[in-house]
Amino acid sequence: MTTASTSDAELVRQLDSLAKYFGPLEVPEPGELPRVQELCSVSDPFRADAAADELFVAAMREINAWHALRNPLFGALWKEAGAPDPDSVGRVAELPYIHVNLFKRHALSSIEDDAVALRLTSSGTGGEKTEIGFDAWSIGAAQRMDAWTVKALGLIDVERPANYLVLGYEPDPRLTMGAAHGLNELCDFAPVASVRHALRNTGVGHEFDPMGCVDALLEFAAREEPVRIVGFPALLHTVLERMGTMGVPPLRLPEGSLVLTGGGWKSHADRAIGRVEFREGIERQLGIPGERIRDCYGSVEHCLPYIECAAHHFHVPVWARCVVRDVRTLEPVGYDEVGYLQFVSPFITALPAHSILMADLGTLRPPGDCGIATPWFEVHGRAGVRRNRTCAVAAAELLEVR
Repeated sequence: MTTASTSDAELVRQLDSLAKYFGPLEVPEPGELPRVQELCSVSDPFRADAAADELFVAAMREINAWHALRNPLFGALWKEAGAPDPDSVGRVAELPYIHVNLFKRHALSSIEDDAVALRLTSSGTGGEKTEIGFDAWSIGAAQRMDAWTVKALGLIDVERPANYLVLGYEPDPRLTMGAAHGLNELCDFAPVASVRHALRNTGVGHEFDPMGCVDALLEFAAREEPVRIVGFPALLHTVLERMGTMGVPPLRLPEGSLVLTGGGWKSHADRAIGRVEFREGIERQLGIPGERIRDCYGSVEHCLPYIECAAHHFHVPVWARCVVRDVRTLEPVGYDEVGYLQFVSPFITALPAHSILMADLGTLRPPGDCGIATPWFEVHGRAGVRRNRTCAVAAAELLEVR
């Protein structure tokens, strides 16, 4: 196991798969973005102090100027808003923002095509698909922040190989879906003993294999290595239901086993269960304690990592701020009020998603008693009645064929 005090270099020395996360990174134009570079080099994701706030504000000023110069749409929004230049973290909410659905209808890049290092897509909303070209800095910074967050939460294990059950897509070089990319990267945080995928590559697509998942869990339970289950919660729920239908007795997976879910239930809301009930079912059927069952939140448009702490709080890291907006007026509301979630972060240079209004409803909470000093948020679900088709929806639809 690793601790937050273990150096990045020591982790890389012990586990080669971490090298791509902890290597040096440089912003595209160091002369324009020195504070962005500095903020995104803070390795403690849960640092909370006045100096961090000042650094965040300075970085936001730089990234606003960056996108206003390079992206006509954001430039127009910024000018229409009076070219706001925040002087405190409390005024970040005054900056213009773009709704996440706009990225599904328009290419909003702030970089040239030859600067694109990786293209990722969402699965589309009613036929509309987000396709984003990331430059090396944007995707590299997101990956490094992800690794720092996983490390700070004590979820990297460099000593014990793990058996992975990936509740997502089996790799295919033609597959650019953001969730597929992210889920397979979660296999980098402990040595791999073996990997099974729930959505098997058939050559013409992917097919959900619940029996294969049950067989994998039975096999893993008989081995000594910890088990790491990562992926879409709807798929895991279906696998647990199948185990119950088959009369498979409760398993006790080896000590150190872990569940990391992400993507929500989306199109299978009628089958969704509460988060507490979901965790209790995992604990009962697989023997994994609740503090080792974590959910993740994010999107291809805003790929900054939000991972639950042991108390199941989504903490806002030092590299971002969360604003909640009233569903009618879109004015910012305070702690403990329900509204649209907005995320602000200066890390992304590839497109003006540095201030993005999500389609999810949520509530921002003040720092609690879990020992982490940054605020945290709850996600209440997707707003509106029109079903947004996300990566989780695309995966969940494969549940119909089983």
